Amino acid sequence: MLLLERNSVAGRKLLISGAGQCNFTHAGPIEDFFDCYADKIKFLKKALTTFTNKDTMKFFESTGVAYQVFPNNKVFPKSMKSIDVLDALLLKCQKANVEFKYNEKVQNISVYDNVFTVETESGKRYFSDQVVIATGGKSYQHMGSDGLGYILAEKLGHTIVKPRPALTDIRTVEKQYRVLSGLSAKDAEITIWHEQKKIKSYVGDLLFTHKGLSGPVIINSSRWMYPKDVVTVNFLYPQTHEDVKAYFAAHLAHRGKEEVITFLKQYKLPRNLYQVLCETIEIDEHLPCAQVNKKQREQLVQMLTKCPFHINELGGFHIAMVTTGGVKLKEVNPTTMESRKQKGLYFVGEVLDVDGDTGGYNIQAAFSTAYLCAKHIIEKENTV
Repeated sequence: MLLLERNSVAGRKLLISGAGQCNFTHAGPIEDFFDCYADKIKFLKKALTTFTNKDTMKFFESTGVAYQVFPNNKVFPKSMKSIDVLDALLLKCQKANVEFKYNEKVQNISVYDNVFTVETESGKRYFSDQVVIATGGKSYQHMGSDGLGYILAEKLGHTIVKPRPALTDIRTVEKQYRVLSGLSAKDAEITIWHEQKKIKSYVGDLLFTHKGLSGPVIINSSRWMYPKDVVTVNFLYPQTHEDVKAYFAAHLAHRGKEEVITFLKQYKLPRNLYQVLCETIEIDEHLPCAQVNKKQREQLVQMLTKCPFHINELGGFHIAMVTTGGVKLKEVNPTTMESRKQKGLYFVGEVLDVDGDTGGYNIQAAFSTAYLCAKHIIEKENTV
């Protein structure tokens, strides 16, 4: 088996995953994975249940890489060094007689009479009846994943779903919240609106940045977001807008001389957040509760439960952890990863139109799809 690597070393993107610590999968039942790939799980289910997260952990343990499971179920090598994960994979390749050719960027792949010709920029040609495209997406392009796989797949007759950054932050129009950079809100509910139509709602930790919003709840839902969309935030989840509206109507005025900022403290959100919300709707935070009129009361409820943020842009491919979009899934057999358009052509990992939540789900999808692909190729060769 021959592996063509465009870089001078293998696994550059793996080395930087998890801030260099490599969160290589997620613990817990494999069924927990099914909600982490949006609408792509139907395609991935066979791969994930054939080579599970438990199989991944056993694999690395068998290579001498001890692992540890964090309270949030993220799985890391015990050393917290991604190089240990990469070395284990390279050692397995060596034992399986996989030959690496480094600094070999593929320029073109053509096929004639079921034989592939792979041409590289160095002018070399390689011939095979089986080709696996595992080039990744377009995220972290300086690591080599610049979308080449999409170009090669398109030349071979495949449809490419437009690639976009995923697992990234958002840059918002509103500037008044930038003073809150670094501040977080636990278990906030966000709702994504596209052209005034509700798209999705998610719950998780929210982080204010100097350009907009981030945190797990934003990062994991960014695959559904586009510039000009609106994200509304319920900082008081699981209480609903109607719950809070009714509570304010019944209790706010009865607090008499108590200041608005003091009344709001019961929700245990950061004081700075209350201050900015009040400033945004031009309410004096020191205003006595008894003096808050109906319009101001409803504005406060709106800001606490449906606070709007207008998306200017998403973080680009240079910071997005993964890419959403890629080779159209209907054109790939989910039980083998073989192209439905060209016999002997396979796609694995992020080059496919598959992306998961943060937390080891994307690396697991890469392992699982690669396992199905390799299993099929080996079985096919053994029947010849």
